Amino acid sequence: MSRPISRTTIATLLAAILAILTSLPEAHAARHAFIVGNSSYASAPHLQNPANDARDLARRLEALGYRVTVGLDLGRSRFLETFQTFVRSLRPEDVALFYYAGHGLQIGGENYLFPVDANVASEADARGRLVPLNALISDLSRSTKTRIVILDACRNNPFAEKLAASPATRSAGLGQGLARVYAGVGSFIAYSTQPGNVALDGQGNNSPFTEALLRHMAVPGADVHAVMRRVRADVQRATAEQQVPWENSSLIDEMAFAEVTASASSPSQPAAKSAPPAAPVEAFRTAITARSYAYVTGLDPNGDNFLALRTAPGAEGTRIATMGPDTLLQILERRGDWRRVSLLDGTSGWAHGNWIQCCRTVAGARMETPRPSAPAQEADTCDSLWHRRNAVWHRSGYCFTSAKGQQVFGNQGCSRDLAAARAVMSSADRALVDTLDAREKQLGCK
Repeated sequence: MSRPISRTTIATLLAAILAILTSLPEAHAARHAFIVGNSSYASAPHLQNPANDARDLARRLEALGYRVTVGLDLGRSRFLETFQTFVRSLRPEDVALFYYAGHGLQIGGENYLFPVDANVASEADARGRLVPLNALISDLSRSTKTRIVILDACRNNPFAEKLAASPATRSAGLGQGLARVYAGVGSFIAYSTQPGNVALDGQGNNSPFTEALLRHMAVPGADVHAVMRRVRADVQRATAEQQVPWENSSLIDEMAFAEVTASASSPSQPAAKSAPPAAPVEAFRTAITARSYAYVTGLDPNGDNFLALRTAPGAEGTRIATMGPDTLLQILERRGDWRRVSLLDGTSGWAHGNWIQCCRTVAGARMETPRPSAPAQEADTCDSLWHRRNAVWHRSGYCFTSAKGQQVFGNQGCSRDLAAARAVMSSADRALVDTLDAREKQLGCK
């Protein structure tokens, strides 16, 4: 007659089974990509490379195990229909990647992507005939926990002259390139160049940005931030530092474009052993790094799908960025219905409190100094430092007086002199400006 199994033995077996299950990859998670390349515009000059970029990126992602939907030269209706079909295929545990190459513009801090059948002469035309980027990101945010958005979409604005002549557009503020966008936890948004700048289409088969992305994204296990640093360095060299790729990230865990597989390991070396379960002290350290944040919520899905971040409280404040649902932030100051907030990268501004709620606890998230376009110090040049420093002044509403500043950043929507612009900067932005200024002096730039 066999002895009954003791409770201790059962507990040990259950613990072992749980350890095995928690060490396995997330079941049934898939990687999906929606790729768009618009080259052949009906009412604008042909772009040579977006269709090439989309085809090449689609092939690369398919080789990396993504389920790819690719669209070339999409009109607005086809663009939106195909995207909605893509979104409906997603599950919360999936990774979704969206890539767009083609024309793009910003009006009043909101970004629009150009379908090939677009012809616009006013802000009303833009809203009705273009594709609003925030709406796409909001749909992705509602569908998956992890989103990667890559925009090689600042090549130029073929309708800038018509739009600039429209009184409504002038009042909203027509900006060069794309504006900064923020999204909820689990989002990574990469731009082919810094906000407010125009990217190059390139002379070869691909744009400088996509060529560098194709070169570096297939490294197994390379975190997306590391990939973007390599891409940024390559693009700066290839464009004589006219173009500086940029990113906004609210990822908590590491994320790689290319997963590590057994075939990617060297056959002469044994596979790395999986890390042991975290010791109690490590679990405690993780717990104490959890922070509580306010977050954007309650946005009308049939509306703009974003909350505006402005330079001052009230609708008269210049819109400097847009924040999608679940964007994390900290409240620094209250003024009536308005809140002065700070985002994860240290950017600060004013937003209406109706769409901000408290609170959400996130383990591992932290407020930090912005990390966009921060290559190694030895790669710094006077021009790259100038662009990075003045990008901060630009988003703080500074009205440039130099010919170079006006040419690169423009003065649409500006409202501040030097002292006023510095006063509205976050402490992180002020520190960044001072650091870049000191580096410029160190190199003899000024």
